[in-house]
Amino acid sequence: MNQATNRSECMSEALIIMAHGSRSETANDEFRLLVERVAEAGEDYVAVLPCFLELARPSLMEALQQIEHQPVARVRVYPLFFNSGKHVARDIPAQVQEARQRHPHLDIRLLDYFGTAEGLAGLVGRHIEAQRDS
Repeated sequence: MNQATNRSECMSEALIIMAHGSRSETANDEFRLLVERVAEAGEDYVAVLPCFLELARPSLMEALQQIEHQPVARVRVYPLFFNSGKHVARDIPAQVQEARQRHPHLDIRLLDYFGTAEGLAGLVGRHIEAQRDS
């Protein structure tokens, strides 16, 4: 597959980044800002949207409604979670499965959660080191 074809296929994708959600709207807004920065850093998606597992909005279903009238064939759901607890192991896959049933025209793929990211330990170490003299 050539690069032009690959780029064209990426342009029909949306990315939904999922966080747990908080009762604190300040915390939820902080996450929304992070998602905006991710969207600004890359141009490979038709849309990059936040969603929350619980306690805040939009939910996954509401985020999918936001892209309903956009040229999207594939949706990637990225759980921004550190550990494979019950939310990552059970709750998120259940929501994604429900989304697939409600939106059979979309190829909805659940990506690996953030805690599996290669280089995460190094990033944490660099972040700590950067604060050493603070």
